Amino acid sequence: MKTRLFGVLAIVGLVGVLSTTSFAAGQGHAQTKKGITIGVSLAGYSTDFWSSYVAFEKAAAAKNGVTLVGPISADGDAGKQATQIKTLIDQGVNALIINPVDSAAIAPTLAYAASKNVPVVSVDVAPTQGKVYMIVRADNVLYGQNACTYIASHVRGSGHVAMLEGDLASINGLDRKNGFLNCMKAHPNLKVVEYATKWDTPTAVNDAKTALSQYSDLKAIYVHWSGPVPGIIAAEKAAGKFSKVGTPGHIVLFSDDGTPQEHAWIRAGEEDATISQPATLYAQFAVYYAKQAVNGAKYSSGMKTDHGSKIVPLLGNLEDAIVAPVVSKANVNDPALWGNYKGK
Repeated sequence: MKTRLFGVLAIVGLVGVLSTTSFAAGQGHAQTKKGITIGVSLAGYSTDFWSSYVAFEKAAAAKNGVTLVGPISADGDAGKQATQIKTLIDQGVNALIINPVDSAAIAPTLAYAASKNVPVVSVDVAPTQGKVYMIVRADNVLYGQNACTYIASHVRGSGHVAMLEGDLASINGLDRKNGFLNCMKAHPNLKVVEYATKWDTPTAVNDAKTALSQYSDLKAIYVHWSGPVPGIIAAEKAAGKFSKVGTPGHIVLFSDDGTPQEHAWIRAGEEDATISQPATLYAQFAVYYAKQAVNGAKYSSGMKTDHGSKIVPLLGNLEDAIVAPVVSKANVNDPALWGNYKGK
């Protein structure tokens, strides 16, 4: 991560931490333990988002007075992640922050952590099996809903919409799909065509090419992540179907992530909008909840936070369902967006 941590520390400080008054009565206030160490296992952190997250997490750890062990990258290997986490637990960490490679495969590892009384905070990806102390994750159903609302309000007439889906074995991909499809039911003039890509960029780009050639009335493309966007833009140009945002014949392009590159495409009029995953809040509250877990604080469904979200139930666990903003030309230069921190 090339971002200077001095700026990151200031940014994280501005966000603020959850206060005891931010939640309804019932939260525990056990005596704070000193010398807290938190093991961090990420599915990977080679992308702009995750490298930024790592920098923000280091800043959050310094602010909260805890020590991080890691982050350790599993390089997308669920088995490798399980081994790494077991090692962290055996080394004596007080809590864990995990970004699971696989929502279901993480269950035995969570069971092992529970057997050793090591609380777990899951960040960005929720486990579909197993218990964690808290899930820190954006409302991914809302991702799909917001993409639908934007597309429906920016196209005219009837036609097809291509949805390039992430891995539906991931709760994030499934939620984005379901949020989008449920919202699109209210717009019968637009017919959704689904393409399963499993987060594979070449597959997604090829599927976009297929949609461009098969549907002469293609009105929009919704892609569940940012990786395929440049390939989609290139495919449109190669097919003679590219026009800038706001011009006749433009195919609306909406993605998810909020990377610096997406911001640049939006500024250039090549992409319409994206959703900015809140890397800053992910990092800050992953650390915060891990510390709270060690200190014995209690949460319950329905509690409201001081950062505009609510604690909700998800697959037998609790989730801080963080609200992620839509980014378009109207707000692409907002300094609060994580994609605008990079390079400062």
